[in-house]
Amino acid sequence: MSLNVSGFSPAQAQALASALGLGSTPAASTDAQTPADKAKAAADAAKAANQALLDEVKKKGLYAWAQEQKFEALKAKIRAQILQEKGLTEEGLAGMDQTSRTSMETAIQEEITRRIKDVMKTDLEGKAQADAKAGKPAAPMIIDISV
Repeated sequence: MSLNVSGFSPAQAQALASALGLGSTPAASTDAQTPADKAKAAADAAKAANQALLDEVKKKGLYAWAQEQKFEALKAKIRAQILQEKGLTEEGLAGMDQTSRTSMETAIQEEITRRIKDVMKTDLEGKAQADAKAGKPAAPMIIDISV
C-alpha cells in the first residue's frame, strides 16, 4: 500500500507511515511518482476543489452565492481601475515596503467601498424616483451588481 504524503520529507513520511502502521512507503517520495500517479493526484485535487465549491453553494444557496461572486468580480474590476488610475500594478504594489503597501491597500479598499456605495445610492435613488413618478409605492429592491 502506498501513501501519498506531499509536503513531508521522506523521513517524516516514513515516520507517519510507521505511526499509522502502514509499513514502508516507497511511493511516499514525490520523486517516485509515475505520470499516472501525478494525473490521479491532479484529478483528485480537482474533484476536491469542485466538491468544496459545491458545498459552499449548498451552504449559502445558489442566489446568495451568485451575488457574492458578482460582488467579488465587481470589487476586482474596481481595484484594477484604481490601480490603473494610480499608475500601479499588482507587482508594483507587492514590491513596496510594508508601510507604504499597507497605506496604499487601505486607500484602495476605502475607494472601492466609496465607489460601490455611490453606485448603489444612485441606483436606489433612480428606482425610487421612477416608482414615485409612476405612482407606485416604495418597494424592497434587489440590486443586480453585474459586472
